[in-house]
Amino acid sequence: MLVLQKMGGYVLVERLVHKKNIIYLFLLLPTPKESQMGNYANFEPDFIIRTIALIEQYDEFITDVRFEEQYNYTLIINCFLGLVVMPKERIVNNIPAEPLSNQFKVKLGLDNAELHNSITDLKKLILQLRNSVAHFNIEIISADQQFQVDYLLFKHRNNSIVAKIPASEMKKFLKTYSGILLNNIK
Repeated sequence: MLVLQKMGGYVLVERLVHKKNIIYLFLLLPTPKESQMGNYANFEPDFIIRTIALIEQYDEFITDVRFEEQYNYTLIINCFLGLVVMPKERIVNNIPAEPLSNQFKVKLGLDNAELHNSITDLKKLILQLRNSVAHFNIEIISADQQFQVDYLLFKHRNNSIVAKIPASEMKKFLKTYSGILLNNIK
């Protein structure tokens, strides 16, 4: 994580590297009060901020770790669980029902995701993903015999497909969704 600048209780963060080009994505994330770093002053927003920070910390940590010992998608799935289950249970009214236009899907980082036809807005998507993850109706799909994580497949209890999301899009989706959720909590 690259902290660019602290601004009145907010931090501008994020650096993406794409084929040796650095692209900066600016997110305004509230910073927890420094005296309360170990505690939760405002549980929901603090939990969301810390979950995204955990992903960023892990990304910094794995730079010197052998590929076979990296568990980034295990972490993503665990963080995904927290970021879609907690809002459903505690702050469901803060999940916007914004229509999933192609433009909005790109903004969310879901450029190549395949979603069930019944999922027409963000709230429906989150609720359906929440059900899949909470009941562990997810599968990992590898595109070849190397068994790398290429896609995450989310299913209904009846085994129909909720979404097929490229693993490479999960982190951006979680960060963008978290930013939207944090803006709606205020």
